[in-house]
Amino acid sequence: MRIRDGWLSRQLRRFARNNDGAAALEFALVLPPLCLILVGMFEMSMLMFAQASMEGALREAARFGMTGSVANPADRKDQILAIIDKDTLNLFDMKDASVSFIVFPSFNDAGKRESYNEHGGNPDRYDAGVDDGWVAHGTNDTDNDGVWDDGGGTSGVGTSAQIVQYTVQYDWKVMTPFMAPIFGKNGKVHLKASIVLRNEPWDATTSSSG
Repeated sequence: MRIRDGWLSRQLRRFARNNDGAAALEFALVLPPLCLILVGMFEMSMLMFAQASMEGALREAARFGMTGSVANPADRKDQILAIIDKDTLNLFDMKDASVSFIVFPSFNDAGKRESYNEHGGNPDRYDAGVDDGWVAHGTNDTDNDGVWDDGGGTSGVGTSAQIVQYTVQYDWKVMTPFMAPIFGKNGKVHLKASIVLRNEPWDATTSSSG
């Protein structure tokens, strides 16, 4: 019995000192969280790049729109949309993007337009029950009256010296499925960029507010 006990003790000590396979085990433990961090960094980088591209494209489009170099409002809208599409580097499907142009009486009125997330296909107004992000007597109900306020704005790219708000919204889809529960809602992150500016003065008889 003593011999067997001694043999068993030696085998246990030998097993305890054996480091074979330790590196593989450690790598197996570290690999999943490492992959999660790397993929998360990739997703976040793409998200930030998409947001920056949207903001840059909107600035370029607004600079073009404010000049009135294209007099016809419909043609100007088409050119503005083309600039946004080009400068976002095909990151967005413009058919799914929401782009709105709202003319306001003043810069102060533009600030009174209450925000929301556009989903109803009518970017110039809030559609109750379809659009989200605006809640009666909530954080976006700035005057706490239970009614969405448009700030007195009207749809259009504006004419000479008018104040126009450009807004682009897009639901960015997370690229890797296993990161979808972490980012955004149902694997989508709502991106939004907006800018308010005054059109340059030009001969108003050659254009309309359309």
